[in-house]
Amino acid sequence: MNFADLLPAAPDARHQRLLTLLKTGDTGAAHTLWQQELTTGAPAFQWAQAALEHAMQQGDFPLMGQLGKLLAYRWRSQWYPDHVDAEQALPKVPRDTLTVSKLRHDAGQFAYLRKLGLLDAGFDVTIAAYQQLADRMVAAGQEEARKPMSSAERALIGKLYNRIVHLPETGRVARALSPGWHPREIEARFLEHGEGLVVIDDFLTPEALQGLHRFAMQATVWTGIRYAYGRFGAFFQDGFNCPLLLQVAEELQAALPRVITPRYPLRQIWGFKNADDLPADVNLHADFAAVNVNFWLTPDECNLSPETGGMKVYDVDAPQAWDFHTYNGRTDIIKAFLRENSAQATYIPYRQNRCVLFNSDLFHGTHEVHFKPEFEHHRINVTMLYGQRENDELHRSLSSRPDLETRWGRQDSAWRSPAFGRHR
Repeated sequence: MNFADLLPAAPDARHQRLLTLLKTGDTGAAHTLWQQELTTGAPAFQWAQAALEHAMQQGDFPLMGQLGKLLAYRWRSQWYPDHVDAEQALPKVPRDTLTVSKLRHDAGQFAYLRKLGLLDAGFDVTIAAYQQLADRMVAAGQEEARKPMSSAERALIGKLYNRIVHLPETGRVARALSPGWHPREIEARFLEHGEGLVVIDDFLTPEALQGLHRFAMQATVWTGIRYAYGRFGAFFQDGFNCPLLLQVAEELQAALPRVITPRYPLRQIWGFKNADDLPADVNLHADFAAVNVNFWLTPDECNLSPETGGMKVYDVDAPQAWDFHTYNGRTDIIKAFLRENSAQATYIPYRQNRCVLFNSDLFHGTHEVHFKPEFEHHRINVTMLYGQRENDELHRSLSSRPDLETRWGRQDSAWRSPAFGRHR
């Protein structure tokens, strides 16, 4: 059957047909229709993102995974989602700015995948091209720069750079969460001691840990390149999506119903990778969610400084009046606020398979990173965010300190204007 011939003319009808096919498991037909949808000129990815957010609100984990795969088409290549003719034109990816750390990371990942036999010998030329471009940027004094891709560079690597070329199949396991920790005890510690912070060691089963580490190492989905100090983000809607990740998210919600309540649906999954040393306290922030689940995948022997590499969590919440760009990105304002509020930090050293479960309102950040420099040793963490910050039942206001609420909230516009005009 030629499913393209059956594509409904009206966008709403097309979208409903896609959802029906995805929900009934007819993914082959769904992806055929999706490729046709992408040729209609309609805002397909905007619809798919809205449908994904709705599926998250409904707790429909299988549909989340399928919609995430549709959204990953933004990063398609000659090799993904299907092998296509090398001469076939590809749309420009959403982010194609060159950075030295990204070029070196990808050259390392391609070499790693070549060693595993997952990419063919044609990638050897690509690896050399990436390394040469990185060396050229360093020689030009652009080691920390974000450089727009030139026409010549686009002709050389544009069909590969920041695109998905390999995405391993990473299925569910018999059990993802380790039986070595007790959910009722974790809930009691989180809720009854007033800190909103719990550390869980031996978080995943060995099968789940191995599967997720393999996925993070092999999936060429590290497309978030706006971060300094060799940090990369990989986001659920951009390909950081596999059945095992969703199994962890689903099992967590079932295991901790008093912490991850029905009011707190899954909102986002992402991974972050550190390819270089990271100084302390450069990424302090709070998140948009109610509950944050952060866990670490890289083996401990990759960490050159075992007492570092972890997370610092402060005992002060981001004021509810602050907007996202302030509590998530304005480190200068956050540090001043923490000093004024006499904030105390809890430091959790890095350990593989350690999870930090905490109230997303709490300011936090990676403290300091000194891992081995090769691709195989990069520090990788996974974050799962549940609920909306606005619906957070655990948020502690500054009502006991009205001077801080006034000074750091929306009421003191005279103070805020000059401070908010300075950028990090």
